[in-house]
Amino acid sequence: MKQYMVKDIRDVVIDSGPPINVFDMGDKRRAFQFYWGGGSYVVPQVATGSGSATTLGNTTWYSATALATGGGMVTSEGCLITYLTQWDESRQAWIVDEYRYPKQLFC
Repeated sequence: MKQYMVKDIRDVVIDSGPPINVFDMGDKRRAFQFYWGGGSYVVPQVATGSGSATTLGNTTWYSATALATGGGMVTSEGCLITYLTQWDESRQAWIVDEYRYPKQLFC
């Protein structure tokens, strides 16, 4: 995010795609919001087993226990990153002067 400071917001759009929200802040600044990160991944399932054999004469019985843990899918929508900009008349562009992101960045 630091790489976009004092740059045209269109540089962010080139790298991240179009913003999901754009709104005026009321203090001559404009906010552009983008999703960052997110996706899905599969958590592998782990299976463990144990058993015992019992023999009586020439016959053997086997009993087993199996335990499966984990498995499934984890999905995250990502984090909402906000770039605050100011209009630069000479550059005819919205220039990034601040950015905000969640305090606990887990995207």
